[in-house]
Amino acid sequence: MTHSPGEVPHGLPGLSIFPDSAGDAQGDVADSRVCYNGRMDDVFEVFGAVYPEAGRPALTRQRVAWARERPLAGLTVLDATPLFRNTLLKHACLLAAGAEVWVGYGRAMPHDPAVAARLGEFGLRVPDAARLTRGFDVVLDCAAAFADVPARLGRAELTRSGAVRYRALARTCPVIDVDASRIKTFETALGTGDGLVRGLRHFGVGGLRGKVAVVFGCGKVGRGILFRLARAGARCFVVDPAWPRPPRGVALAEAPGTLLRREADLVVTATGVKDAAAPYAADLLAGHAILANMGVEDEFGAGVPDGRVLNAKAPLNFALEDPTRMRYIDPTLALHNLAATRLAAGGLPPGLCVPAAADEAAIWAALPQPLRDELEAFEAEQEA
Repeated sequence: MTHSPGEVPHGLPGLSIFPDSAGDAQGDVADSRVCYNGRMDDVFEVFGAVYPEAGRPALTRQRVAWARERPLAGLTVLDATPLFRNTLLKHACLLAAGAEVWVGYGRAMPHDPAVAARLGEFGLRVPDAARLTRGFDVVLDCAAAFADVPARLGRAELTRSGAVRYRALARTCPVIDVDASRIKTFETALGTGDGLVRGLRHFGVGGLRGKVAVVFGCGKVGRGILFRLARAGARCFVVDPAWPRPPRGVALAEAPGTLLRREADLVVTATGVKDAAAPYAADLLAGHAILANMGVEDEFGAGVPDGRVLNAKAPLNFALEDPTRMRYIDPTLALHNLAATRLAAGGLPPGLCVPAAADEAAIWAALPQPLRDELEAFEAEQEA
């Protein structure tokens, strides 16, 4: 059984916190029949049955420490992380730290409307235009969606595209580039690749062994997708002129048009660039491949109808209640939060800067060995 974002299974009132699968052997999901009805104050209690502690070690440790230390007491924080049910655990840590937490959504990234409708019950606030104009102490941004909002102490950006925009804007405040971290690879590569495979299953697509998969983009997202597809048994090709040496076991698509027309069974866009695959629209339509987009932008272009692409060209994994599994997004959410404490402490130079090495090391130490091993296996396969 599948649900669209925000659907409440079995007609129960309240916010559905059903996982998008009946269970998970690696500890992300324990109980698939829990429903939140606005009667609990502690987000970690509410979601504890869905996200066991073993699947969220970094956020759990952060919340415990911050409830004691209150490093953000008295500060206002605007958080623009894509709003889905697991994002609430990130917000709970910021609340524990003493921050007044405002949630920004709807500008650039998809969100779950059922979660948005319940934010007030978790002690979270949604700013109107006037409140955005006043600004905040810290802006934890994503895709630079709130680059126009004043940030007294500085900003932290989750995505590469957002960091590029902030570099162009040349802000006078510090902007911590979370995407420049190794920790972000858990989400960007491992989590997104896993989200693609789960998204395909959500739409009834399986059996990838022996299929020809063509991926546009060989950055962190594209490489994570190639890693997952190869492990699922697909024959993988990549289209990306900027990467003449693809990962081990992946071939360059030397004649992309012919490959798309005659052989491709699955085509995935993951460049982060609008219209990246648009020059191949005729080839894509002439072929038989299933099409999926994993970028925020419409990478297929106007020449490919929305209905020809799974999830109507929106990022495929955002059709799931959890676009990224908790175990993969937990480290990134914790690092994004930690950036707020660095900004609060002051002393950072203006412009883009990388996350503190000590913050990455602290999160790495909190993670279970199997998860660290998975990242190291991915990194090893990136050597051509």
